[in-house]
Amino acid sequence: MTDSPSILPHLCLCILDGASEPFLPEALPALPRVSEPSNCPPQTSHILWWGEEGLALGPVHQPYTQATRVDFADPGLLHRLRTSGKRQGIGKAAGLDKAKHVLQVLDATAGLGRDSCVLAHLGCEVTMMERSPWIHALLEDGLRRARESNEPLVQRAVSRMRLVRGDARDQLRSFAARGESVDVVYLDPMFPPRRKSAAVKKDIGVLQGLLGPDEDLEELLQLALAAARRRVVVKRPPDQREIPGPSPTFVLSGKAAHFSIYVNGGMNDAAD
Repeated sequence: MTDSPSILPHLCLCILDGASEPFLPEALPALPRVSEPSNCPPQTSHILWWGEEGLALGPVHQPYTQATRVDFADPGLLHRLRTSGKRQGIGKAAGLDKAKHVLQVLDATAGLGRDSCVLAHLGCEVTMMERSPWIHALLEDGLRRARESNEPLVQRAVSRMRLVRGDARDQLRSFAARGESVDVVYLDPMFPPRRKSAAVKKDIGVLQGLLGPDEDLEELLQLALAAARRRVVVKRPPDQREIPGPSPTFVLSGKAAHFSIYVNGGMNDAAD
């Protein structure tokens, strides 16, 4: 996900009374610090707030009820891990039903990391790229808490996940410059909200309000196609059109999401 140039995020860091000193990545830009949302500067639109459950993000007018955080031990995600398989959904889209070796996956739009976690649970080695410092901070905090979790499924999954802050376009260009590639590039871009669509999930709504839509999807797809040794997977809502560019090799359709798959090579080939 990206900080859209059309939206300048005005954030404030709120450390709740009684909370421990926050775990914040060094790369996170300095933010105004307050102890209550009401003390934020007037231009503040969103709050990164720190409590006993870790780091969360929310709009300043509803920082707690509309908050979102990265929680790899969330019951909904745990259910998804337990019911996911290599021959269905995201596993099939990534080609895990045909792969004969461990797939190296670049999640170029990591977001809240849930799809990366599922792919890692299914056996992939996943690199998550996130260029928004705010979302990167949530991911880093979520990974830290997941490593301390008592849930074996979560611990095993995050052991196969690596987080990198940066623009995936730069990473994909560097692959081309060095003659390197990755098995699968996974894209889950932030599409503009549709006027007639149903209300989006709370956490996605918070991210859309802060970051806006990804505006470089066509370029990102082209770079991904040049860097993917096996395939590129684009996840999109059922009511969103395809990204401009080449047509996908095939599409897997589901109730919650469609996966457009662009095949570059056979999944049974030996790893380079």
